[in-house]
Amino acid sequence: MKTDTLPSFIKRSRPMSTETYYAIGGQAEFYAEPKSVSQIFECLDWAQRSALPIAVFGSGSNSLLADGTFKGLVIALSGLTNAYWEKDDLLFAEAGVSNTEIAEICLDAGRNGAGWMYRMPGQLGASVRMNARCYGGEISQIVHEVFTIDVHGRLRIHAAQDVFHGYKKTLLMDSPEIVLAARLKFPAAADRSEILSFMQNCESDRHRKHHFDYPSCGSTFKNNYQVGRPSGQIFDECGLKGTRIGQSEVSQFHANFVWNLGGASAHDMLSLAAHMREQARTLKNADLELEVQPVGCFEKALFDACAMERLGPWIENSESATDARWVGLLWHPHSRTAAEPTQEPRVLLHAPFQHYFRTPGVGCPQLSVQLLQLMSLSDARAHPNKAFLRWDTLQDPEKLHPQDRLSSLKVTQPSTLSSSLWSDLFPLIPESPADFLDELWSYSVSELFVAHGNPESDEYYEFEMTPRGHWVALAFDAPRQRKPAHYIPKKTLWPCPDMQSDDHRFSFGLSYALLEPLIFQGSLRIQACLSLGHEGWYLAPHWAPSSSSECWDTQDKPDVKPDFHQPRRFWRVALI
Repeated sequence: MKTDTLPSFIKRSRPMSTETYYAIGGQAEFYAEPKSVSQIFECLDWAQRSALPIAVFGSGSNSLLADGTFKGLVIALSGLTNAYWEKDDLLFAEAGVSNTEIAEICLDAGRNGAGWMYRMPGQLGASVRMNARCYGGEISQIVHEVFTIDVHGRLRIHAAQDVFHGYKKTLLMDSPEIVLAARLKFPAAADRSEILSFMQNCESDRHRKHHFDYPSCGSTFKNNYQVGRPSGQIFDECGLKGTRIGQSEVSQFHANFVWNLGGASAHDMLSLAAHMREQARTLKNADLELEVQPVGCFEKALFDACAMERLGPWIENSESATDARWVGLLWHPHSRTAAEPTQEPRVLLHAPFQHYFRTPGVGCPQLSVQLLQLMSLSDARAHPNKAFLRWDTLQDPEKLHPQDRLSSLKVTQPSTLSSSLWSDLFPLIPESPADFLDELWSYSVSELFVAHGNPESDEYYEFEMTPRGHWVALAFDAPRQRKPAHYIPKKTLWPCPDMQSDDHRFSFGLSYALLEPLIFQGSLRIQACLSLGHEGWYLAPHWAPSSSSECWDTQDKPDVKPDFHQPRRFWRVALI
């Protein structure tokens, strides 16, 4: 197997026993802890070009990597640790923020609703993916939106009602997407002493049940509510407390916990789990499903005994000398998810706007950006003057069904729009297009930067528009260096009217003829921005500062205006 040049943040040979709560697992041939969404994209791109399986870990609180060497890339989300209050009751948190940190952030803010997460093992990304619950709380109760990246590098926004399908069941458990972050809603304020008391009770209960005596992933099996009682009670009735295989043991205090007494292997632990499952089925007619997620390649007998086929997509390991199965992967070179979907329009990017400095209290969660590819590259070359890409600025997307976001707009003359929401969000509107062209930085605008697909080039276009139909398009040779004839003429844009609007979005069509000079190896680089006035500067997707000289604290941001003109940081989108 030949790999492309290894990105600097991907490391070779990491023992996963040091990265998981169970302290169990083999070696990861390649391991990465990306610090930004862009680095996650690089991981996905590199691994797929190298034909390597991809697995995703949070803190390893619910994952169990197979023994031996995982000949692929493990992506750990522990480097995604940003969290801040976009509004008083709306918390933006990345996937690597721990559940305990979420509870502590809410405690500090006097917000009720997250105390049950205190001392719950794991990080937000995995909790969202599996709809974690305990002590009367459930992630689905507090999530507003979930932000993901799929295996093809497309950013997506999912409304909570589209993600959560019931007890420990979500859209994301069967979909090849990585949870990047979520918006969490906490509408109720509460006295801090009451919140703290509840958190301490949750922690005390865990100590009473000896949750932390030995390495463990907590509950080994989900509850089966058709049985009528918890899985731990069923295993207790079966007399399984203290049962051991190798160095794995069923807890003496909670029969749904399996401990690593020291030096246990993944095979030990899963063999014990298989025995527990068989005893529950034989003695109590209880069909139970693993909550712990095995990751890697497992022999078929163990795969079947643990009913791993229920845990998401799996494939046969054709390279193994024995009958074996891959399970728990985001992507595998031989999996069906490797194929690119062919339907049109394609969502190339749907991302939330975040404040440039992530300043608390000044978020703009009502708005997001969407970029659609309306036809294939081959069709676009045959019809170069038709709409090829559509750039949408979306308002309150939860009110818009996903399919409606993709549909053709019923065109409203932008100048006649009367939506007070648009006026509230874009308060600084020019009175005439001439004003907009002369002083475009002075008004409330949505912006799209499209850079050359070649990362060595600094050539790019800038498009700006308002909800009322004012727009401008500029061309640059390098950051803030306009081309001699820098205004892109209206006749090159598609079609008239160039912009379309309704109460939930306004849109701009871009032709292949316009974009063709920037397309490199079937890709472009994209950055969406908002400049709304009153220090309302936003990015989609957001990127972290790349050097210590650029880092800032949200309470002490530098006295400078943000610079959107940084084409080498733009997001790469692959055109099909």
